[in-house]
Amino acid sequence: MSNVVRFAHHAAQSRGASGQGGLAPLLACFAHHRRHLGDAFWLKENAEVLNILVATGRRLPELALAVYQPFYEGIEAQIGFYPQYYRMLLSVTQSLEALGYPGRKSEGLAAWIVAQGWPEIEVNDLQRAETRYLLGRAGQAVADDGLDDRLIRFMSRPATFAVPNPRAAYDMLHAIFYLSHYGRRPLDLPAAALTSLQMCGALAHLDQDGDLLAEVCLALRYCGQPLPPLWLDLLRREARSFKIDVASCSDSADAYHNFLVNQWLLETIGDTAFGDIFYAGPMRFILSRPLISPLREWSQALLAMGSDRRADWAAMRSACAPRLSAAAVAVADAGAEGSPGFEAFFAHFARSAQPFAGPTKLVRIGA
Repeated sequence: MSNVVRFAHHAAQSRGASGQGGLAPLLACFAHHRRHLGDAFWLKENAEVLNILVATGRRLPELALAVYQPFYEGIEAQIGFYPQYYRMLLSVTQSLEALGYPGRKSEGLAAWIVAQGWPEIEVNDLQRAETRYLLGRAGQAVADDGLDDRLIRFMSRPATFAVPNPRAAYDMLHAIFYLSHYGRRPLDLPAAALTSLQMCGALAHLDQDGDLLAEVCLALRYCGQPLPPLWLDLLRREARSFKIDVASCSDSADAYHNFLVNQWLLETIGDTAFGDIFYAGPMRFILSRPLISPLREWSQALLAMGSDRRADWAAMRSACAPRLSAAAVAVADAGAEGSPGFEAFFAHFARSAQPFAGPTKLVRIGA
């Protein structure tokens, strides 16, 4: 039977590890107990955990990083055979060196990537932004061709981020991470882009989606903006709700990413994060969520209103309340009080303006 341990209890029974060395079991879990080395999902997960630790400004003892020795020693063979994964391979290598792994291989990798022309395969601006960020860290310049302007134009349409669209939301947030060098470079976004962050945060709060909300708060922080107490309260509560299941999770179908970004945010704002809470061996990260989120309930209620939908929050609260659970109403009420720009968010979220009427007549294909 697996052993499920609450974080607070787990910390109280620390096995003697302290300080940065307490992260060694976490790194060992990701390096050895979730995916196979060389698997694209191994690269994704390890790039995430290592990059987050770099973003918090940590340096780790060589002993904690030693679990990555097989990867680091074989990086040349890996990138030679899997050059299509060059961004993740370079990211893991750079992060290891930034955290304290001895070596400077990332500079040679970056030069080889540019010489081979691999940045030219990128077909979207977010990938181009990540490539520019990674290669820039290694001293390799990449042509911009208006990249910043296009990214900011994408961010500056708030209505995009007031409706459920995870791809658009995470693309905006990651673009901010790359443009700001994860908070190391000042970033002065236009008002419309900051409003988009508010829309995205209000949506994430309505969905009670701590993963997305934590990244919104990080992006706001990197833009020099205040963090709404309502959102921080949700994320701090969530931090106390994670559990560790001391068992394998080979398909990564757990809350590992939610946990990582939650801890990343807490450390960024000065709270205690990544404490001495990890056991050796495999781990699964567990966070319970309601089967139907408040956002889904509101979406279904608004859709059922049909042509009676309005952009007015107060009117729709009264009209939709009979179709909603008490919890869904309470979450929305809290958002109305504590999510910046909530009424503007709801006006977009209600999707009441200019509904698509469809074609005036049927058109037969091929006729």
